[in-house]
Amino acid sequence: SKVSYYGPSYATFLGAYYATEFPSRVDRVVLDSNIGFTGSWQQFLTGQPMSFQRRFEQDFLPWLAANDATYHRGRTPEEAKASYERLRSALGERPLDLEGTTVTSNHLDAAATSIIYSGDRFPDLAMLLDVLEHPQAAPPAARKALAEKLKHPLGAQFAADFFSVICQDTPWNHDSAYWVRRSAADGAAYPMAGARELTFASVCAAWPRSQAPRVRVTGRGLPPIMMLNSRHDPATYYEGALRAHRETAGSRLITVGGGDHGVYQSHNACVDAYVEGFLVDGRMPTEDASCEGRPLPDPTAGR
Repeated sequence: SKVSYYGPSYATFLGAYYATEFPSRVDRVVLDSNIGFTGSWQQFLTGQPMSFQRRFEQDFLPWLAANDATYHRGRTPEEAKASYERLRSALGERPLDLEGTTVTSNHLDAAATSIIYSGDRFPDLAMLLDVLEHPQAAPPAARKALAEKLKHPLGAQFAADFFSVICQDTPWNHDSAYWVRRSAADGAAYPMAGARELTFASVCAAWPRSQAPRVRVTGRGLPPIMMLNSRHDPATYYEGALRAHRETAGSRLITVGGGDHGVYQSHNACVDAYVEGFLVDGRMPTEDASCEGRPLPDPTAGR
């Protein structure tokens, strides 16, 4: 008769929609790494170029510089960023043939944005940069594995699901010229993901207008909702979570340090205690709270 719900990422959208439509059927709700569910997909996705660039520049690059003895990409974040941009520019001017896969600067950016979802994977991005910079020095197995991963930056099955949802659930600006201008500005300001904005938005700009009924999350009349969000989450950025929190009466926001996407059951005892205390025992904090993020990996550990 009632359901308690935990949902991360896109499932925050589903959870907020379900609670809005069927508030009497919902008991306790935890939304982890929040899409801005009180607004539109357009409003949410146009914020991502900023948040991906922030995660890259404020978390990954300082970590990479701090581990220059291992990865040799520069001893300061500025030097590390310059080394990335040199590689990015080189791939743009002369794509790399990596075991039969043509690798461009777009492939590099797509790989980087997918890897920085989790700090645990920062070493994977550092090693990827090394293989693309010095492919002949890398073991054949490493080159082959990377080529396979880079071959299709956006899988067809994911794209079919993703666009059929985001292009129809909420309204979009259908003016393609607007998206060309917007992407040019964001591409200059946030080079890692700014151009991708046009790729995504142009699909929805050309999508037939949906006649399906739409759910509007007003934030009123909902059951208790606990929200979790990292400050530097690149995909579900903190500003969107704050807006949704402010517009959702009675919600509590647990702010987590760092930038990991999906923070429950990711070896953070503070987060897990809040979530399980609420879902199991109904203990909702009386006010918003915070947890420290997990430490970033030490590439020298165990040597």
